[in-house]
Amino acid sequence: MLSTPFVHLYGFFSPMKVLLIFLFSSAIASFSYGQQKNFFVNNNEPSWIVKVKPKNLKPSPKDISEGYFASFYESQSHLELHEDYHRLIREIVSDAGVQNGSQISVTYDPSFQKLIFHKILVWRDGKSYNRLKINDFKLLQTEKELSRFIYSGTFDAFMLLDDVRKNDRIEFSYTITGLNPVFGKKYADAFYFEGSSSVGHIYNNIILSKSRSLALKNFNFNENPHISEKNGLRIYEWESTLTKTYRAADYEPTWYNPLKRTQLSEYKNWNEVVQWALSINDYTNLRTPLVDKKVKELRAESGADLKKYITLATRFVQDEIRYMGIEIGIYSHRPNSPEKVLLQRYGDCKDKSLLLVHLLKAQGINAYMTYANTYTTIKTDEYLPSPFVFNHVIVLVDYNNYKTWIDPTISYQRGTFDSFYAPDYGSVLIIKKGVNTLEKIERKPLGKLIANLRFNLADTVSAAKSSLLVTSIYSDNYADELRRQIAESGTDGMEKSFLEYLAKLYPEIETKEQIKVEDNEEGNVIEVTESYEIGNIWNENNEIKDQVVYFYGDMISSELRKITTKKRLAPLALKDYINIEQNITVDMPYNVSVGDDTFQIENDSYYFDMYQIQRPREIKFSYTFRNSVGYLENDKIKDYAKDIKKIDEYLTHYIKRGGTAEANNHINFYMLIPYLFCLAGSALFFLKLYKKNEPFIIEDIADALPIGGWLVLIAMRVMIFPIILLTGPFLIRMFKNEAWNGLANFGNWEGLLKFTFIAEAMIYAFLFTYSVFCLILFFQRRKSFPKHFIIITTGHLGFLIFDTAIASSMNSILGKTFVNPKDLGSVFGSLIYCIIFVWYLLASERVKQTFVFTYPKSVWQLALAKYHDHFYAKKDEQIQLKPLTETNDNNENI
Repeated sequence: MLSTPFVHLYGFFSPMKVLLIFLFSSAIASFSYGQQKNFFVNNNEPSWIVKVKPKNLKPSPKDISEGYFASFYESQSHLELHEDYHRLIREIVSDAGVQNGSQISVTYDPSFQKLIFHKILVWRDGKSYNRLKINDFKLLQTEKELSRFIYSGTFDAFMLLDDVRKNDRIEFSYTITGLNPVFGKKYADAFYFEGSSSVGHIYNNIILSKSRSLALKNFNFNENPHISEKNGLRIYEWESTLTKTYRAADYEPTWYNPLKRTQLSEYKNWNEVVQWALSINDYTNLRTPLVDKKVKELRAESGADLKKYITLATRFVQDEIRYMGIEIGIYSHRPNSPEKVLLQRYGDCKDKSLLLVHLLKAQGINAYMTYANTYTTIKTDEYLPSPFVFNHVIVLVDYNNYKTWIDPTISYQRGTFDSFYAPDYGSVLIIKKGVNTLEKIERKPLGKLIANLRFNLADTVSAAKSSLLVTSIYSDNYADELRRQIAESGTDGMEKSFLEYLAKLYPEIETKEQIKVEDNEEGNVIEVTESYEIGNIWNENNEIKDQVVYFYGDMISSELRKITTKKRLAPLALKDYINIEQNITVDMPYNVSVGDDTFQIENDSYYFDMYQIQRPREIKFSYTFRNSVGYLENDKIKDYAKDIKKIDEYLTHYIKRGGTAEANNHINFYMLIPYLFCLAGSALFFLKLYKKNEPFIIEDIADALPIGGWLVLIAMRVMIFPIILLTGPFLIRMFKNEAWNGLANFGNWEGLLKFTFIAEAMIYAFLFTYSVFCLILFFQRRKSFPKHFIIITTGHLGFLIFDTAIASSMNSILGKTFVNPKDLGSVFGSLIYCIIFVWYLLASERVKQTFVFTYPKSVWQLALAKYHDHFYAKKDEQIQLKPLTETNDNNENI
């Protein structure tokens, strides 16, 4: 690994985290004081520094974390004296700050640096208290990168302050002198002006001879430093106050860096970096008997096959030279000699790379060390030329005019060298004479993971166990990674981890047979077979009141980024070049009827498809996911989040005891909410229409006929119609995500079809309330019923025609039959019904004599009462005017 001395300002803002690393890492503590380990105390600060008065600014409370903040940070560098002066004022604002901010720690490399502390003051109530005591320091060799097998030889001067209280201000300053001789006389560095916490006041400067040429590049801001000259020196100064804070988002690409910063470099071009690298990698005159012996062994094993020689040499360096870096002093960037690396059988990336280059060049093969940055990757070409741009070394093999990138730190790669997987390191610098530009690594991983799961389900009524057979095929980079896992944990460890994982899905699972691993190293393919038994695989589903078995496309689900897009500005890092196929076959204890289903999403960045296939007593779910990019820009993230949500819903299926397979579906509120709003709105509309006053003819009301005759058939239709319109959307699963997500299969038509689906839901709601309105009008024999029933009947017919046209168009888009005969039959039947009943309502006298009543009822009831009173009064009058004569049985007048 190449050490990178870029100063990240926000590293000063989390000393509690640093303390935990100090106290719990595998540190070698040294309780040396005074001049041991180049550590000194000198109360006199350097005479060359620019005097700066802190502005004592306090950030907003929301920008303060861990109970303290940096009120002032000062960094001054004198390049001619190789001295770096630093001063920090930390303000404690809470009891948490006392816990987190009461320690001081400075890292340095005593092999070429001296650390000189000038002062440590605690300010309280306007008074300062000197806390600088050399015996209170602990010099800790913490080796923060030891977990990554990197030993750098750095020390930390650490002090835990006594008696720190809330509202105290801790001020300390120190100077680090010395320069790593590996870099020669040229200077390069970077300054950060923002971090994860706000700083009240920041001051930075660089002092150098005015004869030196220094290139500067700003990132995320455009302000230039203040430049002045004095006594033959040029001074660059940067100053800022109340810096902005940045909170990292989930899954940011490693190259994404939104912080304000300036890079500085004396390197004029990349060729100067190449010349520097060639000089520190040069071991031309070194005797190498061990290397020579190894070359002979490789020649003997490969014969005249150069391709085999390259493969064997690479495999030797990757697998038999363990990764371990002793990066002390100049060896932070200079590799150890190939002879030494071969003798000790360990080395870091640059050691292993140089050894591989020597082994290949001994056979006349063109191979070159190549500098890369595992973090900046595709953005590396945006930086100024500098050795500090890089943190990793790989090898370029130029064989038969074909370039292959090999990372010697990746172990257990198999197949031939030209098929070896290399991570996406983006722009790299080939260490070869004459090179003056970065080169972009062009590569396309060939690996794939195919997982075939076969369930043999036991019946719910039997005590038998279900079985699961898993056959997984790993190729190329997937095989490399699995081979590494097996090497680290063994097949027993892998078998245990697989079982523990599956137990989270099926709690009563147990291993039936020992795991089998077949490794085809020549083809770089590994086949793994697992066999399990599962008890009580059926589970009660309270929602559907039935027993079900769940099946999961878990291997794909684990590769998806589950994110929220609210207020996100950063791009999204995807898992690197995923290519997974997962097939689940279910052997049922009885015949099933679940049908076939398909779902697909495809664009320039990723691809997903799902197929559900039914055969007699067998169901198969097939999932495929792959992505062709390593990240998504911000403008594509919202679509990705929506797509992932759809994909995730299709990755879980269940089979009911009755034999129905369904996706894990949920309510689709995009359809339900407009439906409910339209339902409520139309109900209010028809209520208002119901109460509309209408004129009436009292004679028609007096002579009104009851519902009878052919109207009985209409009565049946009127009563059934609301039920049909209410249940229709639910029968076609209009409010389930399954139907909504399925529209993604229609590509550019998706938006229009979704709008159409929402419109259909609203039409269903309107027609339902209209049918209830007509039902009430019918049994109240309202005068307006025939008109409204004709409208809803013809309207429903038009809706059926529209719906059929949409369905047929969707089938046509998918390449299926354009018109469904069943749909045509339904439309034709509705048309005949419409013609007959509309004609009857318009022509029938009984209809005219039955539907005569209006609103409000009280008005025509009063009028009807008056009408009857008038009618009977007139009749009585006629009776009184008639001669009242009667004839008895004897025909005598009475």
